Amino acid sequence: MGDAEVNTLWQSVCGADDQSAFRMLFDYFYNRLVCFAADLAGSHEAGEEIVSDVFVQLWKNRRQTVGVIRLKTYLYTAVRHRSYNYIRDQQRHRWLGLDSIEEPAEPTQQPSLEWKELQQQLDAAVGRLSPQCRTVFRMVREEGFKYKEVAAILDVSPRTVETQLVRAVARLREVLQTMQHPVR
Repeated sequence: MGDAEVNTLWQSVCGADDQSAFRMLFDYFYNRLVCFAADLAGSHEAGEEIVSDVFVQLWKNRRQTVGVIRLKTYLYTAVRHRSYNYIRDQQRHRWLGLDSIEEPAEPTQQPSLEWKELQQQLDAAVGRLSPQCRTVFRMVREEGFKYKEVAAILDVSPRTVETQLVRAVARLREVLQTMQHPVR
């Protein structure tokens, strides 16, 4: 779905209270936003809760947000703020429960065992990146955001985005090189 289609759907939501258009926007953005929020907040469940809250507020305030031009940027920024609030609240309470235990990733069927191993090692390498570096990498490489958009969403300079992306790519390159030439 392109920006033009997103904007058309959003105008239908704001102007005509179009629930089906809102559902299409929700379905389109939900999984991406949950991954983004989970990276920031530290758990998938927290990410789901955060994104759900953002969409509830978006629906409630649809009349006031009719002037939003870039819904994608608006949503990512809202999720970032809500994630930071979640982290702040969690630090106040310092609860440690079953939510801190991560579930194993669901296996995906790939044509070869080598591809699975490569994908697992790259995913693990991305997971070992610093939180900001990992978030920048995913937003630029997986979500297709431009540096300036990521900078606006994360409230950092475009230079910081570029630096974090260079670090992420360098780390992943190291992982790939060790896989091609394993130390024996």
